[in-house]
Amino acid sequence: MNKRAHVFVVDRFSFPVHSHRLFCGVKNPRREGGFSGKWGLISTLKCTRVGDLVFFYQRRIDEPPEQRGFRGIYEIASEPFFSTEDVEWSSYKVLGRCPYCSCTHPEDDEEWKCSGCDRNLSIGGHILPYRVLIKPVSYFEKSVDDNTAYVDVTDPGTLRTMLFRKVYGRGRERSVTPILPEEANKLIRLLKRVNKGEGQLDVQPYKPRERREIRIDLGPGPGVDYEHALQAWFMENIDKDVPVLKDIVGPKNELEWFGNEVLYGIGGERVDVLTLHKRDGVRFKATVFELKADKVERQDVNQVERYSYWVAQLVTADAEPRVRSLELQPVLVGLSFSKEVQYIMSRVKPSEVRIPYSWGECKVTVLPPIGLTYRATHEKVEFRYAVPPRR
Repeated sequence: MNKRAHVFVVDRFSFPVHSHRLFCGVKNPRREGGFSGKWGLISTLKCTRVGDLVFFYQRRIDEPPEQRGFRGIYEIASEPFFSTEDVEWSSYKVLGRCPYCSCTHPEDDEEWKCSGCDRNLSIGGHILPYRVLIKPVSYFEKSVDDNTAYVDVTDPGTLRTMLFRKVYGRGRERSVTPILPEEANKLIRLLKRVNKGEGQLDVQPYKPRERREIRIDLGPGPGVDYEHALQAWFMENIDKDVPVLKDIVGPKNELEWFGNEVLYGIGGERVDVLTLHKRDGVRFKATVFELKADKVERQDVNQVERYSYWVAQLVTADAEPRVRSLELQPVLVGLSFSKEVQYIMSRVKPSEVRIPYSWGECKVTVLPPIGLTYRATHEKVEFRYAVPPRR
C-alpha cells in the first residue's frame, strides 16, 4: 500500500472521541505565524486529501507504554473545516469552544483552564475546532508503542520524520503531520504484527451541523504577512494545475507525495514543502520548495548545499522499491530576487551525490535551483520565473 498518510496526535481523553465518532480535531492557536501558529496548522491540514490514510499517535499522560503509541488505521473522508460544536463519546468530550466565554483558542491542558476567561474546564476537555472527518479502514485494538516503533530493528525502515520530532521534544510537536509513504507502510506492518487480526470498532459517526469552510485569504498583496500562510496556499493548490507551478510539479500521475514542514535533521532542520515523484513504480525525483514571504537572500541559496545530502538520504534510504538514482530539484520562492542572487543561482551547475547504502549505491543528481517570484491577491497567487529551470 503506497498512500499519502498523516499522523494526528491525541491523548487518552481525546482518542476515544476521535476514534468512535470518526473525526480528527486540532487546536486553533492564538498566534498567527510560525511553525506552531494558526497558519502553520492550517497549512498541514490543507495538506490532507480525501482518501489519505490517518494514524493516531496517543501521547503519554499517565498510562503505561503499552496503552499509548501509534493507532489506526483510518482514512480522510472530508475536506478540513471549522466547527464550534462539542462532540461526545461515553464520558469523554471534545470541545469546539469554551462553554463560558466561547473562546476557541487552546486550553491550558496542565490546569485545564480556558485561556480566554481563565475558568475551569472539565479534565480532558480539549478545545479542538479545526476538524476533518475520517472513516475506518482497519481497526487494531493494540497500539504500536514507542520502543517497537523507534527502537526495534527487526522490522525494516525507520520512522525518520517522526523520530526527528520526538528526539527534539517539546516545541517541535504538532497536532498533525504528514509522513512519508515508506513510514506509513512501516506503521501498517507494525500494527499487523502486534495485533492478532483486526478488531471491531463501535462507531457513531459525527455529523457536523456547523461546518465552516477554511478559506485562505492572503490579503491584498502583493506579499503575504506570514510565510506559513503562503505555505498553506501551496498545500491547498500544489496539485491544482496552477500556471508555472504545475510545470515544476510535473504530471499528476507522477506526483507520488507532497508534504510540508518535513524534518530531515536531528537539530530541527526542515524543508518548507517537499514533493516526491514516481515513474514506472519507482521514485525518481524529489523537489524541495523553500518559501520566503519577502526577498530571497544569498543565505537562502547557500542552504541548498546544506540540505541536499540529508534530504537525498531521507527520501531514498527506505523508499519502496529501492532507489538507485534520483534527481533533487531545489526551488526558491520569494516576492523578489536581487540581481546578485539571480546571478549566483544562474551560475550553479548540476552536482552529484553518491550515497553508499548497505544494499548498494544511490546516485543523486542535484539540479541547479529554480527561482520563482510570487504575487498574491487574496485567494490567488501568480508565479513568474526569476531563474528558469536548467539542466
